[in-house]
Amino acid sequence: MIQTIGVLAAFIFIGCYPVSHVIVGEVKAPILPSEVVIYLEYPEEYEIIARIDASSEFAFRDPTFDFTWQQKMDKIMERLKIGASQLGANGIVIVGTENPTKTYVRNTKDGMTTSQSHYKTAIATAIFVKKSNS
Repeated sequence: MIQTIGVLAAFIFIGCYPVSHVIVGEVKAPILPSEVVIYLEYPEEYEIIARIDASSEFAFRDPTFDFTWQQKMDKIMERLKIGASQLGANGIVIVGTENPTKTYVRNTKDGMTTSQSHYKTAIATAIFVKKSNS
């Protein structure tokens, strides 16, 4: 019973992380997230490694409560850099961002209540920027 609870807790802890990727190129050796540079446009020489998406939604893996849109964007950028660094990408190019809303509806004996949560999502391309020898 205790093992089952431990396994379930591990799945919740690991599985509830709002970052995913699709690998489309050659994965490199992992680097530190601080080494990943954010680009708005593609640099001159690069290789595409993956498409990564992330959201500012709550995650047990790195729990924070972000109230402002800037805090939500900062959390997304942190998550994108971590995801890219694990694939060996030394850069990410931001493809787009959105501000979705989730609506929760709850029926009780006293009636129906609704609440909303606002979060931010971003899509980026993880790239490996080739260093010039000059």
